[in-house]
Amino acid sequence: MVDVSQAAATLPIATDGGVRSCGGCTACCEGGLWDKSMKLSPGHACQHISPEGCGIYESRPEKPCRTFKCAWLTEEAEFPDAMRPDLSGAIPVHDRDWYDWKVLRLYPRVATVAPEVLEWFVAYAKPKQEPVIFYEHRWEGDDYKGMSEKALGPPKFAEDVQRKPSESDVFRSFSND
Repeated sequence: MVDVSQAAATLPIATDGGVRSCGGCTACCEGGLWDKSMKLSPGHACQHISPEGCGIYESRPEKPCRTFKCAWLTEEAEFPDAMRPDLSGAIPVHDRDWYDWKVLRLYPRVATVAPEVLEWFVAYAKPKQEPVIFYEHRWEGDDYKGMSEKALGPPKFAEDVQRKPSESDVFRSFSND
């Protein structure tokens, strides 16, 4: 498994033309996301990542590299600097469909999203009544054993997702406080 516990000191690897660029963040390349073409999966960094950032930046493929933008990168007014994925440990992805809902997904940089980071994202999403989907990865030693999908959202969301969750999936409504 790749050690991603410290923020990498890398060169900027992407920009969406907005105010922010990835800077030293390579969280999406470090094994928090999945992509077969890049041999990227939980605990396994992209085959092209280097200490300087993307080893094939100039010739990187359109998908996923040029098209993927995390919500921290594209929504600078919404997410503070501390929520940059390499600092927070969570890769936020906005406006994804899940059943009939638009959701905010949080992919952990390592095994789980830290409780205080999850709390921040839930506090962000709750006034908007936007569901938050987050994942927990499981390993035995260096062997990846799978993940569970968890969610927090408004009561109607909690009702909707009771349709077919697996035993390891947990879906709860926002508390009323």
